[in-house]
Amino acid sequence: MLPYWRFWEASAGGPGFRDDRRRLLDEVVGALGAAGIDAAWTGLVDSPEAGAQAAGEIEGSRAQVVLVVQTMAVPPSYAMAALDRLVEIPLVVWAAQRTRRLRSGFDQSDITRLGSTVGTPMLTNMMGRRGRPFELVVGSSRDAAVADPLVRALRAGAVARSVSRSRVARVGRPIDGYDCVDVDDESLRAATGVELVPIAPSEVRDRYLGVSDVSALENEIDTGLEDITIPTEARTRSLRLATAMEELDSAHGLDAGAMNCHVEEIRFGLDPGVTPCFALGRETTRGIPWTCSGDVLTAVAMLVAKQLGGAALYHEIEAIDFETGEVVIANSGEHDLEWCPPDCRPRLQANPWYVQDPSAGVHVWFELPQGPATLVGFTPFDAEPSGFRFIAAEGEVTGRSFPDSPTVGGAFRFSGTKPVEVAWRRWAEAGVNHHSAAAPGHLADQVEIVARFLGIGFVRVS
Repeated sequence: MLPYWRFWEASAGGPGFRDDRRRLLDEVVGALGAAGIDAAWTGLVDSPEAGAQAAGEIEGSRAQVVLVVQTMAVPPSYAMAALDRLVEIPLVVWAAQRTRRLRSGFDQSDITRLGSTVGTPMLTNMMGRRGRPFELVVGSSRDAAVADPLVRALRAGAVARSVSRSRVARVGRPIDGYDCVDVDDESLRAATGVELVPIAPSEVRDRYLGVSDVSALENEIDTGLEDITIPTEARTRSLRLATAMEELDSAHGLDAGAMNCHVEEIRFGLDPGVTPCFALGRETTRGIPWTCSGDVLTAVAMLVAKQLGGAALYHEIEAIDFETGEVVIANSGEHDLEWCPPDCRPRLQANPWYVQDPSAGVHVWFELPQGPATLVGFTPFDAEPSGFRFIAAEGEVTGRSFPDSPTVGGAFRFSGTKPVEVAWRRWAEAGVNHHSAAAPGHLADQVEIVARFLGIGFVRVS
């Protein structure tokens, strides 16, 4: 949306000024399209009536975020006629100046044409009055360096919109006594919009019993995974459970989920009789992140990490190497193949955590590749006005190998020069439980934007 005011046409060269703004908007749409962001609606808004009409058209689209390209002084009522009807959609405002350098003959025409620093606070002032969060990007429309922060802001806004409408499964209740992973369903929904969907463990069992054909999943494994010799029964049980989990996600329209499998209906019963670690990792790889232990809080963190980073590993920080400044991250068998190195063939193997069970089930093993990464946590926190906060810590997966570690993981080093014990202490003091989500890339800025759009707290650990 580009606000426009005819009032200034005389000082900007006449009616052709409108065509100039339209071309600028087309340039923006083209640049965003090249970055993978599609425009559900685009247009100039030159009156309150045009704003109202735009709102109606946008409401009928599948828009996840609104971008206002502010280039000149315009009465804010024009855009507000649309934005006041689109209050649930995250808002990004771009103060877009056409040129980077001012010419020596700068005059009243330039004041009009380059007036984003006038028009932007006219609009953002109204956002402040209404208490509406927004993300502000500043820069030239012809500056390639602006593209990255603009795209990051738009994607974070889209993630916030997605989270606010997400359905997260709660299969059973957390492990007995695991209060640190639990949350009141209504409090979570009131603060974030996340709907927890209660699912009885017996439904997982019943769907498992209804699976008879796993040939498609067998082919998927044969083409993508190195298969260590595994007892046929354990392998088949895990594949049937993975098929059942895919059906469960589809039947309930789930975006993420949390399961406590350590119950009679799943792990401790005759059927399925295995842990669903492979199934949870497969669903995470497919874009529907799952956690274990009934940890619905980290399921929300996983949802954000997966959408921002493209991959998400459910994990714990297992131990500290005080000499190297690294911490070990691992889990009980979950994975995300989207983070597997391209030159690595991941391994399907019996889950060593549960070898004492009659059937241990299978899981995927590989080591995380070296590169930037972010840990993301989510938790209730009494000091936050919303009652909740996200926590993010940037750093790197160092590439250090732990070939005998039982599950997917690696070594992580927090960014900064502080000793590892100081960084980890700040991580714990921020309020995380013992689980969190890891994702590739430095994502803290985007997690902060997501939190701001959702209206909840954020802490960066550095």
